[in-house]
Amino acid sequence: MSLIKNKNTSLRFRFALGFGVLFTLILAVALIFIYFSFAKFRKDEFYSRLKEKAIMTYKLLIESKRIDSSMLREIDKYTPTTAARQVMIFRDSTIVYNSSDDKKINYDNNLFATIKAKQEYFTKQDENEVLGLYTGMNADPYTIIAYGYDRSGFRKMGFLKWAMIIAYFIGILIGWVATYFFVKKAIRPLQSLKTNLDNINYTNLDIRLPEIGRGEEVNSLSTNFNKMLARLEQSFSFQKDFVHYASHELRTPLAAMVSLTETSLNNSTTSEEYQEALKQLLLQQRNLTDITNSLLLLSGNKVNANGQEYPMLRLDELIFRSIEIMKDLFPSVNIEMNFEGSPSNENLLLIHANEPLILMAFNNLLKNAVQYSSDNKVHIVVKVNEQEKEVRFMNAGSNFSSQETEKIFTPFYRAPNSSTVKGHGLGLSLVKHILQLHRANIHYDYKEEMNIFNITFS
Repeated sequence: MSLIKNKNTSLRFRFALGFGVLFTLILAVALIFIYFSFAKFRKDEFYSRLKEKAIMTYKLLIESKRIDSSMLREIDKYTPTTAARQVMIFRDSTIVYNSSDDKKINYDNNLFATIKAKQEYFTKQDENEVLGLYTGMNADPYTIIAYGYDRSGFRKMGFLKWAMIIAYFIGILIGWVATYFFVKKAIRPLQSLKTNLDNINYTNLDIRLPEIGRGEEVNSLSTNFNKMLARLEQSFSFQKDFVHYASHELRTPLAAMVSLTETSLNNSTTSEEYQEALKQLLLQQRNLTDITNSLLLLSGNKVNANGQEYPMLRLDELIFRSIEIMKDLFPSVNIEMNFEGSPSNENLLLIHANEPLILMAFNNLLKNAVQYSSDNKVHIVVKVNEQEKEVRFMNAGSNFSSQETEKIFTPFYRAPNSSTVKGHGLGLSLVKHILQLHRANIHYDYKEEMNIFNITFS
């Protein structure tokens, strides 16, 4: 059994050994049960034959009174029997009939007392089996003792024993061979799966395993593994694109900073020009800081992926705080917030949220709405109920094409109408990433000449 528990043993060997041992034990228990059941059957059958012979002898001699002892002995002598060798009838303790003088039954007062007490008593003497009956007619008590040796029954038992021993070892041989090939066939899909997995590495994550025709369990395992491969492929693709886009975006402010520094060092400049160059460098440094912070947040390395561990915060208060921040940046903008319906319970406004992150998401959405609003107005609608919490950020303006709509949450993507607005194409992708961390969904829609970003908190 230690081989089965050994972690280094192959699964096929452990299955084969486990099933083989189980089959061996079950077969042994089944054959032992059959043998002892047949032994009990033989004993009961022989007991019935002894009883039948004893009662028949008693009736012929005592009840019918037409046959005397000598005649009954002659009848027994020439009557073939497979049961009693000898039958003896006693009245009290006096023998009135003995079917044979050759064989003797060992009897004493204890045996008579036991037969009288139990009325019917079955026991063994040496290799013989003895039956005792206590009966009476006209108040005369009679004790009948019959014994015999079940030669035919024991011969059958011997034959059955050897037949079962041979059948046991042949069954073990066949069972172990069949178990080996059965397990080999059953494990074959897993071996195929293992071979396919060995061929997968980071260069060919687009490979998918077959999901049908190999058994329900293996098919389910292949399906789940394909889902994992899809996620890995997406992650590697995102990482590859992320590095490409990050290097592209970081190169621009760095190149500008190097150019400004070289120009200031190589040319004789006045104090005012130095001041202007430093202002430009500070602007590029802030620009670089914004890009770096956005990239770090976008990579997900600084946030907790389990939104349920965030504290409970009021949704309306977070939005009001974001509105105040935007009004400080854009004093002339008109931002309106309305509730669709009235919450029946203020607790419905509570959400699990990381305050800095969720404010960053709201700020980005509001800033986006302000910058692309055609009338310098932004409308926010909050709707809460028992099932979900919904926030809509709306602004008037031109809509996106279907191709643009599919890309607006992609990192570093900037729509054609953003050419006059400063940015890096990270705002909406950052918003989506933050909301995913908060178990929330966002989608874009365009209705009645209004751009609508709809957030749903579960």
